[in-house]
Amino acid sequence: MTIKNELFSSLFDNKKTGLKSYKVVSLFSGIGGFELGLKYSSLSSHVIFSSEIDKFAQQSYLANFPNHNLVGDITKIDEQEIPDHDILMGGFPCQAFSIAGNRHGFEDTRGTLFFNVARILNAKKPKVVFLENVKNLVSHDDSRTIHVILRTLNDLGYTVDFSIINSNEAGLPQNRDRTYIVGIKDFPTEKFEEDKRSKKISCLKKELNELEFHGFNFFNNVNFYNESQIISDILDDIVDKKYYFNSEKMKRFLSTINIDEVNEPVSKIVKVLDLPRETHNDNERQRRVYSVNGISPTILARSDSTKIIVNKDGELAIRKFTPIENFRVQGFDKEFTDTLKHAGISDTQLYKQSGNAVSPPVITGIANHISEVLSDLEEKRMTKFSFIDLFSGIGGFRLALEKNGGTCLFSSDIDKYARETYFNNFGEMPSGDITKIASENIPFHDILCAGFPCQPFSIAGKRLGFEDTRGTLFFDVARIIKDKRPKAFILENVAGIVSHDHGNTLDTISNILEDLNYTFEWKLMNAKDYGVPQNRNRWYCVGINNDLGVVSTSMNSEFFPEKEELTTFIDSFIETTFLPTYEVSEIAQKNMNAFIEEFKNSPRYNPNHLIIANNIRPSKVGFSSTGISPCLTAKMGTGGNNVPVLFEYNRKLTERECLKIMGFPQSYKIKENYSQAYKQIGNSVVVPIIEKIVENLIRLLKI
Repeated sequence: MTIKNELFSSLFDNKKTGLKSYKVVSLFSGIGGFELGLKYSSLSSHVIFSSEIDKFAQQSYLANFPNHNLVGDITKIDEQEIPDHDILMGGFPCQAFSIAGNRHGFEDTRGTLFFNVARILNAKKPKVVFLENVKNLVSHDDSRTIHVILRTLNDLGYTVDFSIINSNEAGLPQNRDRTYIVGIKDFPTEKFEEDKRSKKISCLKKELNELEFHGFNFFNNVNFYNESQIISDILDDIVDKKYYFNSEKMKRFLSTINIDEVNEPVSKIVKVLDLPRETHNDNERQRRVYSVNGISPTILARSDSTKIIVNKDGELAIRKFTPIENFRVQGFDKEFTDTLKHAGISDTQLYKQSGNAVSPPVITGIANHISEVLSDLEEKRMTKFSFIDLFSGIGGFRLALEKNGGTCLFSSDIDKYARETYFNNFGEMPSGDITKIASENIPFHDILCAGFPCQPFSIAGKRLGFEDTRGTLFFDVARIIKDKRPKAFILENVAGIVSHDHGNTLDTISNILEDLNYTFEWKLMNAKDYGVPQNRNRWYCVGINNDLGVVSTSMNSEFFPEKEELTTFIDSFIETTFLPTYEVSEIAQKNMNAFIEEFKNSPRYNPNHLIIANNIRPSKVGFSSTGISPCLTAKMGTGGNNVPVLFEYNRKLTERECLKIMGFPQSYKIKENYSQAYKQIGNSVVVPIIEKIVENLIRLLKI
């Protein structure tokens, strides 16, 4: 019988030349299943430190990885003695946390083996953590265990995802569910999507979304392309008689039964019979016998392995897997198992080791996607500069900065509908309420962007540092600037901030920015003066960190673009086809018709441009025909006549037209006939103005 060993070599034979090699630390290493999986993945890596307490597992590990730096009990190793590394991996035991939920960071995990994972992450801060555990980890202790693990990883700065993957998905002839966790440090956060493998995980992730866990959707993008195997594919042709059940009772039993064997291979467990207790005195599970044309149940860490029925010398016989077949069911390759055959390890220990091991092809598939994510991060790192997008809305700042070569490392917005629009366009779900996100969970960055709301400060002007702003959203802008010290910031607000609270609001903001040691300037800029056909006056503030030594005597003229003559008008943005739902009501038509002739007879009428109507009321209607849109505001989302109306078309502006007037590209995706869409557009920044500011800023910063 031919044994298939192509699970690795045919699919993952890559040379990995020219790639960065990531340094890996392996904990609870067992016999090296993680290491073997990495070997055949596209992730270029080398293990620089490994730990395993079991002396027999150590023997097997070193038989296959003789040059690895393997130590014993990790609980006795000081974290500072562990070399710096990029990836920490391991299959740790499942244990309850005695004070789970007290939110003491990784102190919640003290007394468990996971604590050793946490303390090493805390000290060494590798880029990636990759963990494996039993399936029931997600429900252990009423799910408190997984909550503490994920929260601890969050607190240590890791954005996390987890899922349950069955080894059969990776082509193995075994039904083996295991929980896998991947965390990436300082990685953008997004809302958990529905888990494609498990309804239980989907429900748990839905709960975690409500608790503002820092997650991302990693495992939904992990795929396996291995050819599916069945038990017969991994069996030896010649097997020692000690693995057969040859008692007289067993022979008599087999002579009395008829078996309807499954002739077609199937990727499921096929039980053909249960042994009578008198022939095999064991628990019910261990008396089950399976077809070689199906797959095995989960391999356990015990000598009484999976029992199969085979044809031996023309007669039915029952035997168990040999230790080496156990390893093959797990996906260990021929080179690995051939080495184990000659390592002088007892069958008892080999059975135990195979049952405790991870399935290397599953590790390979996960590592392949880790490689893709890290490659993407490396590409982003090579871009001109990084930025964060606070009060991100639908991503106007992001569009402008990415166009200038920036990479977004973090985004945040409290509005769930805006976050959904942002996700649909950028593939990343912004974090939620910024007031609940600690600065340590926000990555370091070059430029901070924030279109924060205008709010009064209760103790404005008392010069208490940024404490003056506590209780307002500007406080969160200030604390992040204070803690992260970006090279620069770009702020946007309504024009009314200049006179808000009799000038106290702006005075307090200015005082805080000075105290934070930034040179800055602000300016009121109307979109119509900078190439955008909209009468939208907004406050912009740009600052540079004084620590950089980049100070100009004419900051205003260097930060902000020069005014320009308007050459593009709203008429060029109008769509000729539209749905009837955009048509205005009969009452609105009546009100417009009552005042239109008066407007057309006035000097304000320009027949070269479309007529725009807004503020439509029985007593008055505002008309213009300048080719410039009135200001698009968030009130458009409240319905009524708050959306500007094209008089000649007898309809309001569509969402797509409003986006164009804000400078968004044609490719931008947004829901139509949706009040939230109008609100989101009205709350956004004018993209071309931000683009111009950024162009000047990166020239000053020389990035």
